[in-house]
Amino acid sequence: MELSEIVTTVVQDFPYALYGSILVGVICAFIGVYIVARRVVFFGAVLTQVSVLGLAMTFLPFFALPHAVGTLVVTLASAVVLSRMLTGRKIPRDAVLGFVFVSSIAARILILQKAPKVEASEIENLLRGDILFVTPDIFFMMLGAFVAAAVIHLLFFKEFTYISFDPETARTQGFNARIWDLVFYLVAGVVISFATHMVGDLFVFGFLVVPAMAGMLLSRKVNAIFAIAVATGVVAPILGLFLAFRYDFPASPAIVAVACAIVGIAWLASLIRHK
Repeated sequence: MELSEIVTTVVQDFPYALYGSILVGVICAFIGVYIVARRVVFFGAVLTQVSVLGLAMTFLPFFALPHAVGTLVVTLASAVVLSRMLTGRKIPRDAVLGFVFVSSIAARILILQKAPKVEASEIENLLRGDILFVTPDIFFMMLGAFVAAAVIHLLFFKEFTYISFDPETARTQGFNARIWDLVFYLVAGVVISFATHMVGDLFVFGFLVVPAMAGMLLSRKVNAIFAIAVATGVVAPILGLFLAFRYDFPASPAIVAVACAIVGIAWLASLIRHK
């Protein structure tokens, strides 16, 4: 397909794939900067798996909730527990995250094993997420959740930044780390649960980590790191969708691959700058 044909196809036939991938890319990139700064990168992977577990649980008779609601409930409950466990002293953070990660995957596999074949197939399709088939209803539901999350982060940008980038200074200035950690993890849980439901766990985890890396390679200023990460969250989905249509690639891996390529360029640029 030629460039003009690809643009026409995406804009006319798959507009919500474009808008949805950019939306998820931007908000996950923004939150990802905090996650990378906190050195809890595995947290993103854990919550994506927890949200996937919540999605699978909605197929159980005793947990028959709408997919988005079930995912949100399980993810928020896990976020509350994690916010407490990650600030504790008895067990290392990596061990806590590893436990939740493994238990979520094990529980999901057991649920899939007992689900009828038709439902198991439907669950697998939902777990992977398909950017090209994002519906208007799902998109606008996600948009509302993401706007709310963005407003919270902008209103409390100073608090989240201090707690993430300079926790010692935050404590000396009287910030209650436990409260702000809980708020952060709850907001991140909402974003990750909705995003995973819309585009799948690979896309979400990729954009919780990769754009933040690009920002940190290219700058040491907090505002610039956020700006670079968000820009990556916009550019990578656009280029990734173009490559997906041009070379018949699956959309999510193509978009994540573009983001990784941007990190490679950022790394080379940082090496040249230091030399």
